[in-house]
Amino acid sequence: MTGIPPGDPPRWRFTTDRLRAREMDNFDLAFIAAMLGDARVMHFYPKVLDRDESLAWIARQRQRYRDDGHGLWLLEARATGEPVGQCGVTMQDVDGVREVEVGYLLHADHWKRGLATEAAQAARDWARERYPDRRIISLVRPENVASCAVAERNGMTVAGETMRAGWRHVIYATMPTAGATR
Repeated sequence: MTGIPPGDPPRWRFTTDRLRAREMDNFDLAFIAAMLGDARVMHFYPKVLDRDESLAWIARQRQRYRDDGHGLWLLEARATGEPVGQCGVTMQDVDGVREVEVGYLLHADHWKRGLATEAAQAARDWARERYPDRRIISLVRPENVASCAVAERNGMTVAGETMRAGWRHVIYATMPTAGATR
């Protein structure tokens, strides 16, 4: 179970057949720290995060909720309420352009079940409703074959490359629903 305080109902951002997404908070630290502290999960990130860095990660998402109205959300299994990962919509500066990104990261215990694709598709749909005139992107390290496959199953195609934190990333993108190009 998650650390939601009693009497404080979560605000579900989206639900799918197997998942639901809500804003994360400090009550989720144990799960977030376990996930971000797992070398398998963080293999394509600059480093694993410790507990304090995981708390800062949560704080960054909370700031995104305030600033943008969205960020990465905690994913829970609908059947059990067990946290399984995070997925959501963030605003990213990519080569001087503010882009709408769908990001996803699952705890290793929940890999290879199609959950990342299910969550990413729901987040993409959420983003399309709010940003119909913008393309939706996912930034993926090209070595991360599984994440590239999720982006492709999410209807995205390669739109270019960029450097992030010294690492090459593929820009996967969907076209805007209202006809704009970016």
